[in-house]
Amino acid sequence: MATNDFLQAEAHGRRRVAIVSGVAAILVLASPLVGRVLIGSDIPDNAIANALLQADHRSAVLLSAVLSALGLLAITFVGDFLLRAVGNRTRIQPFVRPLLVLGGVGLAIFSVVLQIVSAIRLDHFATESTLTWEELKEAQSYGPFIFVGIVFQFAFAIGLILVALNAMRVGLLTRFLGYLGVFSAVLFVIALLPLPIVQAYWLAMLALLLWNVGGAREPPSWASGREELWPTAAEMREQRVRAAEEKRGGGSVDAVVVDDDPDGDGQNAFGQPAAAKRKRKKRR
Repeated sequence: MATNDFLQAEAHGRRRVAIVSGVAAILVLASPLVGRVLIGSDIPDNAIANALLQADHRSAVLLSAVLSALGLLAITFVGDFLLRAVGNRTRIQPFVRPLLVLGGVGLAIFSVVLQIVSAIRLDHFATESTLTWEELKEAQSYGPFIFVGIVFQFAFAIGLILVALNAMRVGLLTRFLGYLGVFSAVLFVIALLPLPIVQAYWLAMLALLLWNVGGAREPPSWASGREELWPTAAEMREQRVRAAEEKRGGGSVDAVVVDDDPDGDGQNAFGQPAAAKRKRKKRR
């Protein structure tokens, strides 16, 4: 595909994907909040009492699972758009897209199915059992089935990490958004915070970028259609030094070599041991 063709296709789809990203930010926050509002924040410490509470509010639990699944599907859609944009600019590993898509879709389906099965079991526990620990343990035991969800979870997180890193590498995401995307993906596996605030913030910022809010500051690869590598730390320092020198002296700065041993006899012009060659900045 010619550069102009895929740039037009990306420009046509960016706002639609930006809306999906914004909706995903709302969904990932709404999922746990809906559960807390409808069920309440006073969760019993007793496992049996907690199971009975979830059985009484199974509709809220299922609604929370559905919102979470929709959020996962929306994130997968946004990640796939970024991945296709990366593929238009450079070659990507062939396993990244299957990891992201299968992981995201599989995890969304698994989470809903798990909550449906859990709701049925807890309802049976609350109405048909004698409320013993053994019966509760049996109701909450899923055997090897739970490992299917773990596989989907890790596949989705790894796929999202690779999407964020590749998009940052080619110049579609800033370093901040790239690394924040990696951290967000990790939080889908290791929930360090009670609410997915980081994930929601990343998706919201991504929506603003894709909508081209403040377009003058967007990463350069969106406009050029080429891989635009971000400068290294050394190159950024050199740019800052050059800008500072030009601001002070009004000219550009070149590096020249100062040789303390012009005769090659190991001594400088004053008869002292010569120092190693060093660079001195010369203003033009």
